[in-house]
Amino acid sequence: MCEALLSFSPHIGGIAAQELSVKLNRRQATLCLTSLPLLAQQALGAEPEYPNRPVRLVVPYGAGGGIDAAARRLARELETMWGQSVVVDNKGGGDSIIGTAEVAHAKPDGYTILAQIATIAQNPHLRAKMPFDTLADLTPVVRVSTEPLYFAVTKSLGANTIGEFIELARRKPGKLSFGSYGNGSTSHLLLTALQKKAKVEILHVPYKSTALVVQGLMTGEIDSGLMPYTTTRIGLDSGKVLAIGSTGATRSTVLPQVPTLEEAGLDGFTRDQWMGLFAPAKTPRSIVDKIARDVTTAVSKPEYAAWLKGFGVTPAGGTPNMFDMYFRQDYEYYRDLIKAANVRLD
Repeated sequence: MCEALLSFSPHIGGIAAQELSVKLNRRQATLCLTSLPLLAQQALGAEPEYPNRPVRLVVPYGAGGGIDAAARRLARELETMWGQSVVVDNKGGGDSIIGTAEVAHAKPDGYTILAQIATIAQNPHLRAKMPFDTLADLTPVVRVSTEPLYFAVTKSLGANTIGEFIELARRKPGKLSFGSYGNGSTSHLLLTALQKKAKVEILHVPYKSTALVVQGLMTGEIDSGLMPYTTTRIGLDSGKVLAIGSTGATRSTVLPQVPTLEEAGLDGFTRDQWMGLFAPAKTPRSIVDKIARDVTTAVSKPEYAAWLKGFGVTPAGGTPNMFDMYFRQDYEYYRDLIKAANVRLD
């Protein structure tokens, strides 16, 4: 009987409802009328409030790393706010391409979200073929956090500033070495930018992780490297590594004694590492906006900000439009840098 009522429920007014109540017994009328809001919502094709079931947060890297830890911490915050499970799903492999492709091809309903870093802005320019179109198949939702990278040297090198390091590199072209956390990584690409800007030649030594880079610095196997705070701190605590510059726009609060590379005279050399969320293209804008608002609320909490600060990371947040603009700038920056340096991974 409620189905019959639904068929013309949008037209029901006071008089029509009275007529229906005459035809139906009191109990049937009460059940039907109390069901009207939900039935009308279904009739109009409206979606229930998001989220009303578990959300999958894909991390395209292995478990246990910094990105995984940050994603899991954010997932806990969102679970509390949403009253729904937020399941972190590690889909590592292919330099994050496998997991990213899975989200790019997922149903655009807001229940599959991607946590990514600057690698997503670099991969399309490092490879001739990609299993998805980064700009067309993914929607930037919100920037979660940012952090600078620190230019560090082995203390025995005797270079206490960026200026001294560059001068030493000019006197010994091709003799000084730089450890990155992999070919095509942010550290490798920024080394390329540094060499071009400073007009120096430095030997690139790729490693598989930042932990191996700092180990190489502590043993003197390499002369320099570019790393996040957590890894840099290990070297600093050993007394064998010195941080002489950061890629941030301003000095960080965790290492305020370290000048930015811009301060050191490398104008235009500002580039933060970041983590952000992406959704499949065509995800409803109302859902994208809600995720952005709720993530911004989560990362603005004092306890969350304090947790991030322990890793040398700054909470971000903001609107999808803000992140879209930021992401496209990074995309274009790395496109031009990679093209100029002729770096390829295939």
